[in-house]
Amino acid sequence: MPWDAEPHALSTGRVSQLRRLERLVAGLRAGRGGAVAVTGEPGAGKTALLARLMAHARGTTVLATSGVAGEASLPYAALGDLLRPLLAGLPTLPPPQRRALGAALALRDGPAGGPEAYAICMATLTLMTTAARARPLLVVVDDVDTIDEPSATALLFAARRVTEVPVAMVFAAREPISGVPSLPLRNAETVLAGLTRRESEVVRAVAGGLSNPEAATALRLSRKTVETHLSSAYRKLGVSSRTQLVRYMVDVSPIQQPREFPEAARQSGESR
Repeated sequence: MPWDAEPHALSTGRVSQLRRLERLVAGLRAGRGGAVAVTGEPGAGKTALLARLMAHARGTTVLATSGVAGEASLPYAALGDLLRPLLAGLPTLPPPQRRALGAALALRDGPAGGPEAYAICMATLTLMTTAARARPLLVVVDDVDTIDEPSATALLFAARRVTEVPVAMVFAAREPISGVPSLPLRNAETVLAGLTRRESEVVRAVAGGLSNPEAATALRLSRKTVETHLSSAYRKLGVSSRTQLVRYMVDVSPIQQPREFPEAARQSGESR
């Protein structure tokens, strides 16, 4: 079943993860593809992160679906939902792939022994790579843990084979997926010591790499409100620049690993 891709406010502390996903999509313009699994417990912000990525994936064809627990027993239900926009290309597939995928998606009569799993996996990969020749392709699968197993098999088969073509595949799952790089979302502390809740949100967004206008959009605040909270946080934390703020977050906050803030750490700007 297709999912609601309406972009939501970006959760604080998720900026560095969004930047990594955006770099994956940016690589499509150079003909590079790849896959990543955004992992974390329910409520960690996986769906919001994927929705924001899709909203900003300009210049790409976006395919999206989401697992539905009640359809997990229906073979190829998720695959059929996801590939529907590409099915006009079904007649161009090699005959074994065309017959197998057509049967799996109930588009034609199947062979006596049922559809062949390998041929379906190859057909999925061929449809995606063919479509990507005309326009880079972003494939997003939310709640992959709950999609039917045959669909998951075909999609993960493709995910492991798209590094040399402009196809990016992004999955959201509770646990890491074998053979697919993971992007974990951890539940970070919301309030930093000495700051208000809103000041903490602004600090995390800015330290993660957002400009003041971007932080305002992500947090659904006015730019002036962001500037006011940031100035107050600077004063309370004893810092005077973005660079010092990042150093504080690395050294003092509960998230103590510099890789949490790779974008901001490279910034040389000192402006608030």
